[in-house]
Amino acid sequence: MQPIASERAPYNGLTQAEPTLPSSAYWDEAAYQRDLDAIWYKNWLLVCREADLAQPLAFRRFRIGTQDIIVLRDDTGALRAFHNTCRHRGSQLCQESEGRLKARLITCPYHAWSYSLRGDLVRVPSKSLPDGFDKADHPLYRVALSVWRGFVFINLQEDAAGSAQASFDPASGNLGNWPLETLVSGHVLRKVMHCNWKIFWENFNECLHCPGVHKDLSRLVPIYGRA
Repeated sequence: MQPIASERAPYNGLTQAEPTLPSSAYWDEAAYQRDLDAIWYKNWLLVCREADLAQPLAFRRFRIGTQDIIVLRDDTGALRAFHNTCRHRGSQLCQESEGRLKARLITCPYHAWSYSLRGDLVRVPSKSLPDGFDKADHPLYRVALSVWRGFVFINLQEDAAGSAQASFDPASGNLGNWPLETLVSGHVLRKVMHCNWKIFWENFNECLHCPGVHKDLSRLVPIYGRA
C-alpha cells in the first residue's frame, strides 16, 4: 500500500499490510470473556441521559455481559447504581427494564429483604436472626457512577476511581461549545445486533463499505468515496 499524499496533513494510515485478529476473536467464548474482563468490566460505559431518570424513584436496568445493573434516582435526587441482585439468595430485584419504583424501598420478590434507595438493607421478614447478623453488613453491591454534562456512565470495576471525564482522550477534540447539558432525546432506536461486538465496532470505524452502501454520505464526504 502506498501512502496518499496530502497538502493539509501527513498521511497517518497504514503503509503496509498488517495481520488482522484471528477468526476466534469473534466466536470463541474464552476470547469473549477476555473482552469482558479487560474492557467492558473495567471502563466507564455510557448507559443513559440524566434526564431519562428525571424524577425521584425512576429507574432503568442495563445488562453488560452477565451483569444486571439498576440505575435509579433516590428520594433525595441523587443518582445511584447497584447490581440488581438481592444479597440473600441472589434473586433479581427489579424485573422491568425501566419505570418508577412503587415505594422508597427496593423489596426482593423472593424473600422480601428490603433495601433503601441508597442500597442499605433496612428490613428482613424473619423474626429470628442468627447471632452476629448485622443488616449493615449486607447492603446492595454498589456500582460506580459518574455524570458528565448530562450523560450517565457506570464502571463495574470493584475499586473504580475517578470519573468518566478522566477517561476521555483530550486530543480527540473539545466539546465545550456544544450545549450537551440541555440536549433532549428526540427519538430513540434500540436494536439488538446478533454478532460479536467487534464486528459492529469495526464497521463503524471504517468506511470501506461506504461507496456501495452510503452513496449520499460518500458524495457529502468525498474521502469516503475513495474506500
